[in-house]
Order: sequence, then C-alpha cells, then structure tokens
Amino acid sequence: MYTSDEKYEVILNSVADINMSNWQITKTLDTMTMVNNKFVILSIINNLLNEGVNKKDIFVTDKSFLISTNYKTYFEKGNRFFGGQNDIVKMYSLGRLISMEPNEDIYKINCLFEFYKKLNSITNKYLKCRIRSIYLSDSFSVLFNGSVEQAYEILLDGAKEQVYDVFERYISPDTKRRDMIITNLESQKEPCLRKNRNRFEKIMRESSKKFAYTYNRFDRPIVGIYHQDGHSIEIINADQMYKNGEESDTQIKLKQITKNSPVAIALLVTGPMVGFLGYLLYREHKVNNQMDEQDIFDIPQDDEVAISNIIGNDDGNLIDSGNVREVDSQVKELAQCNLNKLEIVTNKRVVHLEMNIESKIDIAVK
Repeated sequence: MYTSDEKYEVILNSVADINMSNWQITKTLDTMTMVNNKFVILSIINNLLNEGVNKKDIFVTDKSFLISTNYKTYFEKGNRFFGGQNDIVKMYSLGRLISMEPNEDIYKINCLFEFYKKLNSITNKYLKCRIRSIYLSDSFSVLFNGSVEQAYEILLDGAKEQVYDVFERYISPDTKRRDMIITNLESQKEPCLRKNRNRFEKIMRESSKKFAYTYNRFDRPIVGIYHQDGHSIEIINADQMYKNGEESDTQIKLKQITKNSPVAIALLVTGPMVGFLGYLLYREHKVNNQMDEQDIFDIPQDDEVAISNIIGNDDGNLIDSGNVREVDSQVKELAQCNLNKLEIVTNKRVVHLEMNIESKIDIAVK
C-alpha cells in the first residue's frame, strides 16, 4: 500500500476559514517539489550504501542547482564527469564537494579547484579571460599520483604561460604590467596551501555534520558519487537537473489549481513521496476509504518506522514488506528533517489532504 511504483493524485484543499494567497500557493508547490526530490535522493543514497558504496564517496556540493538553467549541455553525454578537458570545468562549476565522511581525494579536488578559482579571479581582473581548461585538466591528472603542491605548480605554470601568450600578441607589450600579474599569480600558492591544509583538518572532524547542514540548507542539492577508479564523479540526481526535471520519472506534476474558495491544488505524485504522504494522511487527516482495515493496522505508528519502511523497501512501501533493508542513521536524520517540512505544508489546520490512485480517478484537467 502506498508504494513508489504507483502514481497518485494528491489534492490539497485549503480549509474553509483560511483562503491561501498566491504566495502561499507558490510556497506550497515549491516545498512539495523540494521534499519530493530530496526523498528520491535519500532513497538512492541508501540503496548505494546497501550495495557497498562507501560513505566517503558520496557527496553533496555547496551549490544549489539553478532553475534558470536546463543543464542540457552538462548531461547530454551522461551524468559522469572525468578529469579531461571537456569535463573538468563542468566538475569545477558544480561547486565544492562535501562528502558524508572524510575523503582525501575529494579534499585534493577541492584544493585544486580553490586554487583555480583564485588564479582565475586574477586573470579575469587584469586580462578579462579565464585560465584555459587544458591547464586545469593537466593539473588534475597528477593530483592523485603526486601531491596537491605538484598540481598547484602545473596549474600555476599554465596560468603564467597564458599571461605571457597574451602579452606577446601586443606590438608594444607592457612588461611591467605583465610581471605584476605574474607576481600576483605566484603569490597565491603558499596561502592557498596553508588555508586548505587547515580546512582539511576541520573537515576530518566535521565532515558528517557539514554534509547534513549543506543537504538541508539547499532546496535543490546536487548529490553524487566519487569513483576512485578513474577519479570521476557521477551525479545521482541529474534527472532532476536536466531540463528542470521535466523528463524525470519521479518528478511531481502539477495537474490543476482551482483558486475559488477553497483553493484546491491537484498534483500527480510517485516515488517515495507517495509513502510519506500516505503516512501523514493516516496520521493527520481523514483516512482514505480505499484502505482496508488490515492496512490501517499495519501503518507505522511513528516517524522512525515510517522512514525505515519507505526508504528501506525497494518499492517504497509504507507497510513493512518483511524484506526491509537497513536504513543508514544519517539518511534517517535527513529524511526526518525533510518529513518535518512536508508536515508544515500539509498541516491539517491549513489544508485537507486527499490521495487517490491515478487509475481510479476521473477529474477533468482545466
């Protein structure tokens, strides 16, 4: 009952004495979409952990993906990025990687990208150009067999070469200005090394906490896996980013909004969100008459059991199927935070919640 492989129509009706404003409607839709996407990600993360993926190889970035970008050029060749010239800037632009547990390789990648960002700010300021991606790719290729310092040297040499190339094109190059830029670039290396060493020591102590904070902070997190073989990254929620999730199988679809009093919002929902809405429907709202008496007795009595069932069941079933896989404690904590946000927008004092299997409904879409 209430499984992720079924599609439900979810209807939120504002209560009689509270009429929702346009702002409240938008906020409700945004929160439902955010919560849905995060439950999907957590389900994927838990499956990966059960399949043997190490927690240190699962990361969230410190940037939220943009709704103003369809990411078509990012994912047209897949959702895995290697350190080659064509992929390296894509990797860099996704943001700093924050792993569930400390990962030295990810630390090295972040160190390199921080240095690249510093050098880029200088070339952009004085020359209005970015450092060529080939230099970043070359430094990335030695990052894991050598040291961060060696990678810095290669990137710095490339940046300096680019500066010299720019000034050689001038008929009368301003060598004084050129040398000032070179000196500025060279001065970044040691401070960056010191800063990143201190940052790594802090990450070693607070990695798990930082991952949770970042995941909860952003409405549209970017989450992925680091593959040590090949030193590549794979974005596990690329379908949510690509074309704003229009082609994602688990994306919430807006069916209709009726703005008469009361306001009615109709959504089509699938994936683990179905189980969580079913749980709240039973706990907080009038129970749907589609549920038989036995199902009602089997519904979890508390949040922890509901989270374990929905995330642990392959089909996202709210009811314990007898084959529930272990749910990681950190995944449970993140799911609880997400569930709390869902409770707010489905509060029975504000809206009435209804759920119907899509095949059993016949409501015209206006």
